[in-house]
Parts: sequence; structure tokens; C-alpha cells
Amino acid sequence: MRKSISPLLLIVLVSVAAASDDKTDRATLGGLKAICTIVEINGPAGSAITKDQVQTEVDGRLLSAGIAQDKTSTACLYVNVRPLPAMGKGNKPAGLYALEMSIQVLQTVAVTRDATLKTYAPTWSFSNLATVPAEDLRHTVRQMTLDLTDRFVDAYRSANPK
Repeated sequence: MRKSISPLLLIVLVSVAAASDDKTDRATLGGLKAICTIVEINGPAGSAITKDQVQTEVDGRLLSAGIAQDKTSTACLYVNVRPLPAMGKGNKPAGLYALEMSIQVLQTVAVTRDATLKTYAPTWSFSNLATVPAEDLRHTVRQMTLDLTDRFVDAYRSANPK
């Protein structure tokens, strides 16, 4: 007999497994002088949300926090938005979205066994999941963008005290 996992439990497990905001991860933000930002929206969302809207929110929050931005920086703040419409009977939209958003700092890192080997990897990250009525998708994406960016700002400040 096959046991199934409750969808709520699965969401909680995914959310917890995706979080990487401990003391060691925050330490990787120390000494960053500037950061570039990259926003990606994956999945069908129609015109409810755009890359430019999310980019504007992230950049505005970083500016108000005093975190320098540089498009040529090798450290980048990557924001990924995944809105997925829930489908009902007959494969018709149910008026709900599953929304997964993540934020990561990507940096050049060296492989410890051979310091000449370098790659680009996430060194700090956090994510959030939500179920949202279609009419609230844009507002929820905006709020989650601000919340995740604030989480990054807190982590950055803890590693770069003035």
C-alpha cells in the first residue's frame, strides 16, 4: 500500500529545505561592496506580473537600504518567481495559483580540492511558497518580493555591520 504525503506537509518540507540563511551562509556576504540583480519569471502568469515590476521593487529596496548595485559585479542577487495556475475539472483554471519565489546570492567560488577551479554558485538563499487567488497574484508577488528582499538586506547587514 502506498502512503501519500499531504500537499501542505510537502510545501512545508520544500520551504524548509530551500532555506539557507544560517550564520555560515550569511558570512559569505561579508565584504561585498556591490551586487547586481537578476530577475526571472518562470511559468504562465499572463500580464499579472512582469520582470520589470519585480526588478523595480528589488532595486528600490536595495537602494533604500544603502546596498550598492553594479551591473558588472560578480556577486548577483537572483530572484526567481514561479506562478503556476491550479487546474480544475476538465483542465480548466481553478482561479488559484501556486506561487514559489526564491532569492539567492550567486558568487564565484573556488573548489577546495583545487583552488584553480572556480564556479558560480549560490552562497545564500531563501524561498517562500504560497497559494493565491488569481486576483491577488500581483499584490502577493509584490509583497513576497519585498519580504524576501528585506530578508536579504537583514542578512547582508549582519555580515557587513557599519
